[in-house]
Amino acid sequence: MKRKTGISRPSLPMYERIRQILDSARSSVARSVNTTQVVANWLIGREIVEEEQKGRSRAQYGEELLTDLAKRFKHDSVPGYSVQNLRYMRQFYLTYSQLIPTDAIRHALRGESVFFPSFPPMEKGYTPRSLSWQPGFLHPNLSWTHYRTLLRVDKAEARAFYEIEAIKHNWAARELERQINSLLYERLALSRDKKGLMRLAVKGHSEAELRAELRREVKALAAPMKNGGAK
Repeated sequence: MKRKTGISRPSLPMYERIRQILDSARSSVARSVNTTQVVANWLIGREIVEEEQKGRSRAQYGEELLTDLAKRFKHDSVPGYSVQNLRYMRQFYLTYSQLIPTDAIRHALRGESVFFPSFPPMEKGYTPRSLSWQPGFLHPNLSWTHYRTLLRVDKAEARAFYEIEAIKHNWAARELERQINSLLYERLALSRDKKGLMRLAVKGHSEAELRAELRREVKALAAPMKNGGAK
């Protein structure tokens, strides 16, 4: 008697499509490694979300699906696709559903190779305005580690701010994480001297220095109150 394996059968075609995405990503040698990984993970997240929607009547379907996929990847000796990482990919697609324009994805018929967008060579002074880029859309300066870090930011406007600043100032993923942890967006929202505070952050000032700057701003705002609101 064959042992039941949960959702292994319904997930098999989707697993094969994901493997096609990965094979296409590996063969895309002319593309940026970072961009290729970002696109591949976004497409995998897309596959997971679409498959989950088919089983939306089952509350545990999503977790069962991720567990089944992770087991298949492990069986096939494909590293980097644990349940947790697959959750990140699912969240990535849900958060950045417009990352790649629909007309740029030649994923129809499931038999064609996946299209990985290309960008012109990076030049000095490359800015977010290049290619009419907008926050929420794919950019070659942002790696998968950047995007995973950005997923921790709940507010869409704050996420957009960090995307723009990471590209403008060429922040490494670790620097982006530092700026998010220092609550730079929230500090700027409170500060009267937004440009001054931004300069401090960009120059890599310490958390203590940024806090001192914020305290000065708070004292400046509180001063009129102590004087009875006099100007």
